[in-house]
Amino acid sequence: MKIALCGFLGSGCTEVAEILAGEFGLETYNTSKVLKSIKNLDSLSRSGEIDIDEILKNKLEEILKIDNIIVEGRSAFMILDRKDVIKIFLNGSFENRVKHVAERRGISIEDAKDDVQRSDKERSQMYKMLFGKDCADVSNYDFALNTDSKTYSRIAKMITDLIKNL
Repeated sequence: MKIALCGFLGSGCTEVAEILAGEFGLETYNTSKVLKSIKNLDSLSRSGEIDIDEILKNKLEEILKIDNIIVEGRSAFMILDRKDVIKIFLNGSFENRVKHVAERRGISIEDAKDDVQRSDKERSQMYKMLFGKDCADVSNYDFALNTDSKTYSRIAKMITDLIKNL
């Protein structure tokens, strides 16, 4: 099983991925974990510049050779062109996502707003560059869920039920 759990910052991808990983016995990957797994990141720079998205995408291709993984958050958007991946999109209102980021990071609402806006723009631009599509278009995914009025455990249960009935 391979799952891409995509979402905008603050939608709950990390929390839901952790629950799903426990339910299905999956190894969880996100951008931070993928970057830490790259042994010679410094040597990959060309003239002092690094195409981090290309490096991430290449490392994800290597990781996806194994089974029973879930890729969550920003990195999950990079693997949506694969046929062997269950594609899930989580999203919530801007206000709820900002509140979640502020609480999770222990930062002010204003700082969280800036982080969410910047991240939304970066994820949208990256996906547009990679695939020429809008990452928020739910037709890119097998399932799309709004996280506003549900707990993360409820969302994970819904996804679990959907996957078990595939």
